[in-house]
Amino acid sequence: MRRYSYETVTDLKPEQLYGAMSDVAAWPQWDDGIEAIILDGPANEGTEFALVPRGRTAVKLKVETMVEPYRFTDIAYLPLARMKTEHAFIPTPEGTLVRSTVEIKGPLARFWDRTINASYAEGAARQTKRFLAFAANWNKPAAETPARKKLQTFPFYTVC
Repeated sequence: MRRYSYETVTDLKPEQLYGAMSDVAAWPQWDDGIEAIILDGPANEGTEFALVPRGRTAVKLKVETMVEPYRFTDIAYLPLARMKTEHAFIPTPEGTLVRSTVEIKGPLARFWDRTINASYAEGAARQTKRFLAFAANWNKPAAETPARKKLQTFPFYTVC
């Protein structure tokens, strides 16, 4: 298993951070590695959706855990590996500790580590800064959102 973690402290409240993170359809607004999210409706535990990385094929993801306002976890289904990403928002006397952890398991974990996780680790500080800027201005989405593109048949596979 390969695991990377990044932490920082912010003045934003866990509720604001969790709200922005759980707005999965908005991820491309702050994550420059995401071209699109294909999702029907809001994300809930167990919701499956597709993430389209820039210049690559869509990947199937599933929301694994939502503990409002403290934790959001998703699983990416890669060929012969699973990549788990956990975002934790922990209140402290200094502010909210934001911890992002990515771990990858499976027979091709080393391959996916070189392909995906290593670049995630290198860019974690920059992506977290972009997320915090997005979260600072995030407003809860309207109850009714326009219909989104229907999901293609799963599974999606990534070819690098």
